[in-house]
Amino acid sequence: MPLGYEILGSCNKMSIAKKKRVYKKSGSTSWKGKTGWKKAEVVREARIERDWSIYQKDIFNDVLNGVGNTQVDALAGTGKTSTIVESCYYVPQTESSLLCAFNKRIQEELERRSPEWVDVKTLHSLGYGACRRAFPKIGSPNKDKLSDYVRADRGDKAETYDLREGLGRAVSLCKGYLVDDEEGIDEILDKHDIDICGDKRGEFIGSVIKIMNACKKDTKQVDFDDMIWLPNVHGLSLTKYDRVFIDEAQDLNLAQINLALNSCKEEGRILSVGDEHQAIYGFRGADSNAIQSIVNRMGSKRMPLSVTYRCALSIVRLAQTLVPALEAAPGAIEGKVERIKDVELIKRVRPGDFILSRTNAPLIKWCLALLRERIPANIQGRDIGQNLTGMIRKSKQKSVNSFLDWLKDYSRMEIGRMLKLKRDPTTIEDKAACLEALCDGATSLNEVKDNIDRLFKDGDDKNRVILSTTHKAKGLERDRVFMLEGTYRRGKDTREENNLVYVAWTRAKNELYLVTKSIT
Repeated sequence: MPLGYEILGSCNKMSIAKKKRVYKKSGSTSWKGKTGWKKAEVVREARIERDWSIYQKDIFNDVLNGVGNTQVDALAGTGKTSTIVESCYYVPQTESSLLCAFNKRIQEELERRSPEWVDVKTLHSLGYGACRRAFPKIGSPNKDKLSDYVRADRGDKAETYDLREGLGRAVSLCKGYLVDDEEGIDEILDKHDIDICGDKRGEFIGSVIKIMNACKKDTKQVDFDDMIWLPNVHGLSLTKYDRVFIDEAQDLNLAQINLALNSCKEEGRILSVGDEHQAIYGFRGADSNAIQSIVNRMGSKRMPLSVTYRCALSIVRLAQTLVPALEAAPGAIEGKVERIKDVELIKRVRPGDFILSRTNAPLIKWCLALLRERIPANIQGRDIGQNLTGMIRKSKQKSVNSFLDWLKDYSRMEIGRMLKLKRDPTTIEDKAACLEALCDGATSLNEVKDNIDRLFKDGDDKNRVILSTTHKAKGLERDRVFMLEGTYRRGKDTREENNLVYVAWTRAKNELYLVTKSIT
């Protein structure tokens, strides 16, 4: 038995029944209201006694008795959150500890479950604290800071709306990448399919640089992106901790990684947790090599967390073709993996199921088909719908036919430009295919817009069939998942393509249906 397991055994003896949760009020969170700062008590969940796996015990032992930094490779459904929370209990209360949460929702969950003596913060909260200490005149976050500077550069006429949206998105991404040079910005515009709305490319890039400079100089106000970016570009001092735990490490961008790592004391220890096989958010600015970057910078040792408590045996066996380290939990059911023809999908799918695709266009056709059969369904991605509506507005066309002609010319021009630069045109192709599908049978562009509003909604509704890209479904799970297999590009282009397949497979708990010859 490894050193420290005797201590671990005694630590796990609690007065509550096994796996039973009790609640206690402790701690508080704060927010700024109209009448000043308010506080709300945090209802904390009591620590749970579990039958921890050998991998989890090794991690706890490392936290308690180890030295140096650690990367925990937490595969899909392996109890990542429970493990990182339990790890916090093995840090002496005499040491300061920070648990970095990816977003506010996760922060609130982790805070409920973590020890009272651990600071649970989003990286944005961490950065905002540094900004307030460095710049005393900074007030409450101003969500309009960036849009104000964009309007100052390009005006606020209605016809410049889409251009201003593109500029704002470009600036936001550049802040995450810590990029401010012309060549880097140009590459970001293509990588993220940012529409320059007929602007001259050099002029658009010049505006991005000008707006970023204005945001950097203005230290009297801060927006969401600035909370991460300003501490980086101004080299602000961060609160330092003896122990730093980083959740969802694979989803961080460069600016976020810097904040997390720089929050650790020089003699402190960092434990990062994540799954490099679930790194699929490069399209929104995450560092596709975030985990390896952290390992390289911190000299971290790597420890496995590979027993999945989500997926049935048959699903695990399939996932092992991409991620051999994944293991089924003891007593896992056999489950089912089955290939079916697309004509069988409508007959077999039912409310509560997922239909997953790599791209959006196939989801539109399937969603319309389900609705025609009076099967409640919607597509995850309100932001996607808004983007498609923006394309219609941008075209300035009055009829469906004239819009389709415009769309054909626009797509051909943009795809040609991307190929010339040796960049992937998939996003443009998918957007065009989505709009063509939405126009099919429509008598007016207003009808197309109404269909977009009707189809694209967000929410984890188990009374409907939820159609989603894999990107939108990450972090979710269902008993039954239908995967439109033909939309994926396994083994092609980049590691992220295989990651998308792995994430799609591992959303299924019991039954996974691989739909072949799907509608395209």
